[in-house]
Amino acid sequence: MMASKQLFESIVTHPGFDQKHFLLILNKFDLLEEKIDQVPLTQCEWFNDFNPATSHNPNTSNNNTNNPTLAHRAFQYIAMKFKRLFHTQTDRKLFVSLVTALEPDTVDEALRYASEILRCDDELPKLIQEFSSASIDASSTA
Repeated sequence: MMASKQLFESIVTHPGFDQKHFLLILNKFDLLEEKIDQVPLTQCEWFNDFNPATSHNPNTSNNNTNNPTLAHRAFQYIAMKFKRLFHTQTDRKLFVSLVTALEPDTVDEALRYASEILRCDDELPKLIQEFSSASIDASSTA
């Protein structure tokens, strides 16, 4: 994981990507689900502060929203670690998606997410330009 962290840092700080937002796809979620109970995430130096909180409230339903699995808590933690690292390196946005490559739906969802990010990046400058033009037109007619 430390090699992945270093590779990530070298990519996001590369001058060629200076004005780009990033989508980090965390793949192999199925393997994380299998291994997380056998090998604690804290064995990785970068994740030594992972401390998943679980709800012991008997009134809490046992669904993923209120009581996510250990693997889902680990995914959220890993995503947060990469986002914090990204924020220390740049002022751009990092989007994170969970994928199990063997499940086409998760791959499709990540691709749709990437498409939405690209669409927003394309439309935002146009909206700003339209807003700026409209406010100039409105003030010049007064």
